Amino acid sequence: MRYILVILAILFFEALSYGQRFHGGPMTGLVVSQVDGDNLGGYNKPGIRAGGWVNTHISKLTTLQLELQYIQKGSKISEQELKSGNYYHTQLNYLQISFLGKYELMPKVYGEAGLAGGYLFEALEDLDGAGFIEPQRSFDEYELSLLIGLNYQFNEKFTGNIRLNYSALPIRDHPGGQVYFIDRGQYNNALSFSLYYKIG
Repeated sequence: MRYILVILAILFFEALSYGQRFHGGPMTGLVVSQVDGDNLGGYNKPGIRAGGWVNTHISKLTTLQLELQYIQKGSKISEQELKSGNYYHTQLNYLQISFLGKYELMPKVYGEAGLAGGYLFEALEDLDGAGFIEPQRSFDEYELSLLIGLNYQFNEKFTGNIRLNYSALPIRDHPGGQVYFIDRGQYNNALSFSLYYKIG
């Protein structure tokens, strides 16, 4: 997975410098996330998403897009659950490369779907509100995610995006290594709201 990420990163920057057939620019946004399988519910963990993108049209309605970004995922106990005396907060920081296909559904509205490879360069847990520590049970260093979303093109320069980013494979096992049919462990579940800017 590490070599795949390196190759995709090289292709990303090569495409940015290629010119006419490719378009690109920066993007930034907010993320709300949870970890399915940690017995907490709700998108209570806020985060950010920032990076760059490049794309090319392969037909009148279809576009291929490559993204390189920093994205924060994780899980946090809700305010309602906090009143019960429990506490939990995990911060998962990824470098992520995404490959997407985008299709024009109607003027200015594009659907998207794709895959992302992520490298977890920092993982922290706060079990009691006293501060972050190294996780007691380690998370996988690499993540493969499924992506689905919608885009709205405000004008020639700015496009808004809403996207669901869900782990295709577990990011770590359940405590004790339990497996329940297709539920093989814990999974990142992140919803992002982003703004893309086109250079040129």
